[in-house]
Amino acid sequence: MNKTTELNSLNSNTELHSMNKTTELHSLKQKNVLHSLNKTTELHSLNKNTELHLLNSNTELHSLNQNTELHSLNQNNELHSLNLTTELHSLNKTTELHSLNQNNELHSLNLTTELHSLKSITELHSMNRNTERHSLNQNTELHSLNKTTKLHSLNQITELYSMNKTTEHHSLKQITKLHSLKEIIELHSLNKTTELHSMNKTTELHSLNKNTELHSLNQNTELNSLPLRLHSLSQNNELHSLNKTTELHSLNSNTELHSLNKTTELHSLNSNTELHSLNQNNELHSLNLTTELHSLNKTTELHSLNQNTELHSLNKTTKLHSLNQITELYSMNKTTEHHSLKQITELHSLKEITELHSLNKTTELHSMNKTTELHSLNKNTELHSLNQNTELHSLNQNNELHSLNLTSEIHSLN
Repeated sequence: MNKTTELNSLNSNTELHSMNKTTELHSLKQKNVLHSLNKTTELHSLNKNTELHLLNSNTELHSLNQNTELHSLNQNNELHSLNLTTELHSLNKTTELHSLNQNNELHSLNLTTELHSLKSITELHSMNRNTERHSLNQNTELHSLNKTTKLHSLNQITELYSMNKTTEHHSLKQITKLHSLKEIIELHSLNKTTELHSMNKTTELHSLNKNTELHSLNQNTELNSLPLRLHSLSQNNELHSLNKTTELHSLNSNTELHSLNKTTELHSLNSNTELHSLNQNNELHSLNLTTELHSLNKTTELHSLNQNTELHSLNKTTKLHSLNQITELYSMNKTTEHHSLKQITELHSLKEITELHSLNKTTELHSMNKTTELHSLNKNTELHSLNQNTELHSLNQNNELHSLNLTSEIHSLN
């Protein structure tokens, strides 16, 4: 290997000239592990086990495992602050939905009392098990939410733009590009102006369903901001040595986690959890099912819920850190900004978004958080888009650059 690494023959065959300049392929040729490529990023775990130990070492995701584990979303944000703090007292005063507040299942009302008192007021006939959101789908036209991600409660609760004034969803804008969600709804009208009037009275959320339909989340954005060339993942090195040849364009443009979006599309979240953990087997759909609580909305209009609580408990206690953790990867996209978010989420959002498999199963990403081997991503998507589109088989196949070793065997170098 020459000092200038002018491996023209090697460069003509493999075009790894830029990689040779930076790494000199010592470790690549000796151990074929791209150690020199991994000097800055030490993507040994990514190269060997795709465990993203670099990501774990930098972010350790232990704050995700310990602090959040989506417990902030499940425990803090599971409307516990809404249910436990306020317990929908204003809702209880009108409908005495104590079972909804206490058990959040309405099963006691559905099974024992059959919501006679609630049926007499709101005629929630389709709250029964037979309909199960049919009236919700027909009345509220939340088909997009029900079909795509069913993030009805998540959208209503977590997309609190007013709460996200501090971060202004920059990370959400950059990662999920939920500009439509923010620009159209911004939940200002939902929280401040209408105070769930549009949700309670119209409960059609045409703007949310028709305009966004979370397609901006699933199809349009396709987590475009998530790859962001893995700048922060590469510790601001952006894998220049690797990105000079590929720049992971195939990962960013071709895959864009299509396998995650198309394969899973949060189906596991839709089918397995359906935000049951958030809604606690209610998804608040039973609350919004048939009559959309029109009678309840007309009487209370959830003003007491909006004015008294205004999700202050959710805003003050959690401030949708889970949403910030999931979406606001602005810190990852830039260099370190939102280090506090990184310390809390430690790119948990990257794994929460990409590996919602464990989120779909346990909504705590224990499998991903503990193993962080992207098994959920590997099992669901197996990074086939990465393997097929980018043909990073050399990187995936123990990074041995068998293509380099087999084609040229560095005979010229030797």
